[in-house]
Amino acid sequence: EALLIYLRDTRDCVESFLAEHLPEIKVIEAEGTYLLWLDCRAWNRTDAQLKHFFIHEAGVGMSPGMLFGTEGSGFMRLNIGAPRQAVLIVLERIRQAKCR
Repeated sequence: EALLIYLRDTRDCVESFLAEHLPEIKVIEAEGTYLLWLDCRAWNRTDAQLKHFFIHEAGVGMSPGMLFGTEGSGFMRLNIGAPRQAVLIVLERIRQAKCR
């Protein structure tokens, strides 16, 4: 039960961070998992460009949505099953890379 509360609070932190710093990225409501789908379609980048941005510009490894089928195009999957501080560092890396 404590883990579920921690994950929920981490998800809430991710949503708040994105709303404040990267409002064009939307979090798809998770259904009982620690993997969040991030809707990055507002950036108007191809899947290859998204992957390049996250890996090479932000230094963040996430699963591209296309790994899960064509309906995953424009999405990235963020694992929040980690210490909250680590998740916030990832988000800050994304924010800094986007601002460059």
